[in-house]
Amino acid sequence: MQTTRRVFLKTTSLACGAASLPSRVFAADATAATTALDKNQVADIAISRAKKLGVTYADIRINRYRNESIFTREERVLNVSRTQSFGFGVRVLVKGAWGFAASHIVTPESVRRVTGQAVDIARANSVYQRKPVKMTPAPGIKATWKSAYDKDPFDVSIDDKIQFLLRLNEAAMKAKGVSFVNSAVTFQNEEKFYASTDGSRIEQHIIRSHPSFTVTAVNRSAGDFQTRSSLAGPKSIGYEYLETYPWLKEAGQAGEEAVAKLSATPGCTRQIRPGHSSIEFVADDTRVGRPLNRTGSRTVVGGGLRRHQFSDARQNRHASIRFQDLQFLRRPHPARGTGDGRLRRRGRGGTALAPG
Repeated sequence: MQTTRRVFLKTTSLACGAASLPSRVFAADATAATTALDKNQVADIAISRAKKLGVTYADIRINRYRNESIFTREERVLNVSRTQSFGFGVRVLVKGAWGFAASHIVTPESVRRVTGQAVDIARANSVYQRKPVKMTPAPGIKATWKSAYDKDPFDVSIDDKIQFLLRLNEAAMKAKGVSFVNSAVTFQNEEKFYASTDGSRIEQHIIRSHPSFTVTAVNRSAGDFQTRSSLAGPKSIGYEYLETYPWLKEAGQAGEEAVAKLSATPGCTRQIRPGHSSIEFVADDTRVGRPLNRTGSRTVVGGGLRRHQFSDARQNRHASIRFQDLQFLRRPHPARGTGDGRLRRRGRGGTALAPG
C-alpha cells in the first residue's frame, strides 16, 4: 500500500510532535492510577464481597498493559504509537457454575458492584449447568515474579528510540545497491496481579522488546528485488537489548547480502564421499515446492518434518534429508564466495552433510 503525501505529512508531523514529548507524559494517567491503588486492599474488598454472597470460589485480576511501537524508513519517522489499558476482572464459582464480570474503573465501589454482577451471572448459569464444577483443594501461594531486565524501555525517551532506528537505517543504506530500509521497535509492559479465596497473592511484571528491520535491494532493469530481514527476534528483556546486541553490524551486513542476492543464481551440485553424502547447495525459499534446477531439488513437507530432497538425474538417485540433520561446514565456495556456516536464501554456499 502506497502512502500519499498528505498521509505522510500528517503521520510524520504527529510522530515528530510525539517524539518531542517526554515518555512520562504518555503514561502519566495510568501511572498515577496504579501508584495510588492498593491492589491488596482492592482484592480484599472483592474476596470479602464474594464470600458474603455465598460463592464457593472467587478470584480477582488487576492488570495493566502498555504497548509502544515506532516505525521508520530511511531518514523518516513513519509512525509513533503508544497505547495502554488498565482494569480488573472478577471470577466466581456459585452452585457449580462460573460467573465473570470486569471493568476499567478500579475503585472500591466499582469492585463491589462488579463482584455482585459476577455472582448474579454465575447463579443464572447454574440453572443450565448439567454437571457442577468442583474445585480441587490447593494451598494459597504468595509470590512475585519479574522479567530479568536492566532498563525499562518505557523510561527511555522516544527520541532516543527514534535515533536508534535511524542509525540502523543509515548502516544498512551504506551498502551500494540498497534501495530502501524499514525498521521498527516495539515494547510491551505487562503488570498482573492475582488474588483468590484460597489465599493466593501473585504479581507478575513482564517486559518484552522487539527491534526489527528489513533491507530491500531493487534491480529495476531486471524487474527483480530481494530483501534481508533482521535475524534476532523478540526477547523478554529491557532496553539493554538495543544497546548490547550488534544491531548496527547486522544492519550493514544485511544491506550487503540483500544486494548480493540480486546477482545470485540458485543451484545444486552433488558430490559423493566415502561413508556419507555431501551436498553443496544454495536454497531459494521463494521457489519452495518447485524444481530449482535440472537435478530436481525441491522441498518436501510431510510427517511433521520439512525435508529438502535432491535428485541426481545421471545416477537416478535421490537423498531426502531432514533439516534438523543438516550440518554446514565453514568452507569457501569457489563459485559463490565464502560460506559462513549458515543456510542463506540465495547467494551463500554451505556444505550439507547427510548421514551415510
